[in-house]
Amino acid sequence: MKTQHTARARLALALALAIGALCPALAAPAPARADEAAGSEGAYLASEPPELASPAALLIEPSTGTVLLEKDADARREPASTTKVMTALVVLEHADLDAEVTVEESDFDEVTPESSVAGLVAGETLSVRDLLACLLLPSGNDASYVLARYVGGDWQSFVDMMNAKASELGCAGTHFANPCGLPDDDHYTTARDLATIMEAALAYPEFREIAGSATWDLPATSGNPARTLETTVQLLDPESPVYMGEGVVTAGKTGYTDDAGRCLVASAESDGMTLVGVVLGASGSADAEGVTDNFYDMRSMFEWGFGAWQLGAVVSSGDVVGAADVELSDDGESVDAVATSGVEGVVPRGTTLADLTLTPSWEGTDPETGAFRAPLEEGQALGTVDVALDGRSLGTVGVAAARAMGLSIPAFVMWWLSDPVHAAIAVAATVAAFVAIGLVSSAIRRRRRSRTRYQMAVGQRHRVEPGTGGRRLDLPSTPRQGRRAPSRGGRHAGRHARR
Repeated sequence: MKTQHTARARLALALALAIGALCPALAAPAPARADEAAGSEGAYLASEPPELASPAALLIEPSTGTVLLEKDADARREPASTTKVMTALVVLEHADLDAEVTVEESDFDEVTPESSVAGLVAGETLSVRDLLACLLLPSGNDASYVLARYVGGDWQSFVDMMNAKASELGCAGTHFANPCGLPDDDHYTTARDLATIMEAALAYPEFREIAGSATWDLPATSGNPARTLETTVQLLDPESPVYMGEGVVTAGKTGYTDDAGRCLVASAESDGMTLVGVVLGASGSADAEGVTDNFYDMRSMFEWGFGAWQLGAVVSSGDVVGAADVELSDDGESVDAVATSGVEGVVPRGTTLADLTLTPSWEGTDPETGAFRAPLEEGQALGTVDVALDGRSLGTVGVAAARAMGLSIPAFVMWWLSDPVHAAIAVAATVAAFVAIGLVSSAIRRRRRSRTRYQMAVGQRHRVEPGTGGRRLDLPSTPRQGRRAPSRGGRHAGRHARR
């Protein structure tokens, strides 16, 4: 019995020790890898952005300008070698990439011992294209001064060109003091400005080609044998634990100084959507795999951006986006308003028309009732509808009537008579009509009576028939012309008369 108790005690002690050993591991899990963190698309919610270690960050969809995530994005910070994105942009705007440039000894005057370099040697000649690769992949400060002198005449004039370009792009929080990003009190930017500069550089295919390459082969020169440059952007390295897959990350540029911390600006593409991300000021400490927080933060932002958001048609032509009130119609009291154009935007995955805020601006409605007045033709323009999501405007579409709306004559008459002026006109017109009808009727009656009296008078006259022998009898008061009246004296009286 004692042996059994001892065995049980030993077993309990072993279990307690095992549980104690497991607790620290459960309390502090290691960072998840990209494939483990991503999971399915349903694991990402637009309302739940990733937590970032970097003090300043921005994630934007450039075609629409939609900001998906921002963290102290307007704070002024040192950009370190992410400065070289602007350096490359000015070179791309002013230089022939196939032009040959010879490195000069004076190009190294400003290159400090702690600078990252591409190993350029005075006297060797490279193309502008290869010098851009030296600038962007190994982040060569030496290449920045060679290019600055070649394009600007001297590096100071080139920096003036950089600042002019920043002003042109609207980067009010940015100023450069050198072409490479070495620390200087007058050298600063913001996460938002750096994203703007990156977008401008991405417009050049040559920039995307160079800044999106994991390696770049240089030909042999008078100062160096043929060699291969390697990028400092671990997101582009297939061997890196933060690699996101072939073609996902399309360009990037790192930066680091003790004061600036770990910085990174990068672009990525997936499912037809492009994202530009910026992280500034991350810790300089790397984990056991040699990865710093700026890469983990950028990967987290890209995974969340592609997993939780989508770019596409939010409203398509023909979609019903509202209903307009219609009066005086026998086809109903409203008509569907259909979009005559479309709106594309970046919205959380699964967003439907029902999630949108659709605000109409009708054109041609009655100012008092706010309704359209029949008749309406199918396809007749009704105005516009503003499309928004969670207070963010996505665009505006024109709208038209989905069907014809016929006019109701009784309703129109009642509406017309509802106006006091119209009612008075109608009463006056009615009275005038009755008066006219009465006058016409009276005139007709008088004419009929006159005709009747005439016919009666004619009907009372009697015709006198000829007398004996067919001779007419003349009235005494109307002697016949040409016949003498008989004399009262007889036959002799006539004679005496002729005498």
